[in-house]
Amino acid sequence: MKRFSLSRRERITSTQEFRSSLNKSAFYVGKSLKIGVSRNGLDVSRIGVSMRRENFRLAVTRNKLRRYAREAFRLNKESISRGYDIIIMPRAQAASLDYDKFREDFICAAGKADIVKG
Repeated sequence: MKRFSLSRRERITSTQEFRSSLNKSAFYVGKSLKIGVSRNGLDVSRIGVSMRRENFRLAVTRNKLRRYAREAFRLNKESISRGYDIIIMPRAQAASLDYDKFREDFICAAGKADIVKG
């Protein structure tokens, strides 16, 4: 089960790292989310989630989308190339999606970014 965990190394934790990664990112758009992808110089890919309170008024919705994003990354990290920072920014229409549609959109956007193996 170890390979399916999401360790601290696989998350962008500090504000400075988050801003640096966001400034260097190339952005790719899916139907309900936008991802920013940049190289991080590490042997592991990391994830960060950013969303505006204006788009998602309820904390319940923001937390649900944050969980969806982390889970989509966690279950697909074996197929994502190493050495990237990935910042997921859900759009307003993501609030009405279920997990499966959110995951499909994440994989589609990651495919556009050319960071998916095979």
